[in-house]
Amino acid sequence: MGEGTKVKFQLGSSTGIKAIIIVAVIAVAHQLYLEEFPEDEEMTLGTFTYGISCLAVGIAAIFVGRRYWGSEVFGKTYLSLSIAFFLLAAGDFTYIYYDWYTDEVPYPSFADVFFFLFFPFAAFHLVKNIKYFKKDLKWGPKIAVPALVILIVGIFAYMSFDMIEEEPFDFYFGMLFVFTSAVIFALAILGAAVFRDSILGTAWLILAGGIFAFTVADVWYYYLEVIDGYTSYHYVNTIWVLGNAAIVYALYKHKKTI
Repeated sequence: MGEGTKVKFQLGSSTGIKAIIIVAVIAVAHQLYLEEFPEDEEMTLGTFTYGISCLAVGIAAIFVGRRYWGSEVFGKTYLSLSIAFFLLAAGDFTYIYYDWYTDEVPYPSFADVFFFLFFPFAAFHLVKNIKYFKKDLKWGPKIAVPALVILIVGIFAYMSFDMIEEEPFDFYFGMLFVFTSAVIFALAILGAAVFRDSILGTAWLILAGGIFAFTVADVWYYYLEVIDGYTSYHYVNTIWVLGNAAIVYALYKHKKTI
């Protein structure tokens, strides 16, 4: 990224408005569908939308990685991002298997192994890009990243603390996944700041927005599991799909930009 290729993304730009409209339409349509056809005794399309949206991100990341495979950083990092979301899809389909085809409880289950393995691959993508394009971070970002992680984990702990005696396993198990989601989000924000004035500023800001939605959904979901309030047609499912739709659009913008 040379000095002559700097741009600044603004939410009021045509690209920003287009991104907001696209993901908003997808989210509204998804939630309306879930409420119209709530799962009871039969599977519906809504059963698979989270896993399908993760597959969409994985496939989009493969196309980006393939285009830049010969580059020093983009090829490997976008392949890693692709693997991360394929693991999420595998986790979701495994969850569905436990939920619909066995008598075992899907949470916790072997599906959570796939969900947890998402973290190192997604973190590799973010850390590798940040370190390559910003080799020397100032003290501000170094403090902001752990502070944001602590804030998000603290919010979950505050909301769920009353259930710690009644559901200790769900509390601490959920805390582990909330922590990993918070780390990914904090790194995505740092990445958006690093690329802010570059030609990839738009793509990275949309990517950070998608991961923000993903993190909100994760915190909400694990809270719902602690209080036994999760359903297959809860709004949290739509927030996950919204986040994935934004990430797909961010990957599309990345591929179209350079």
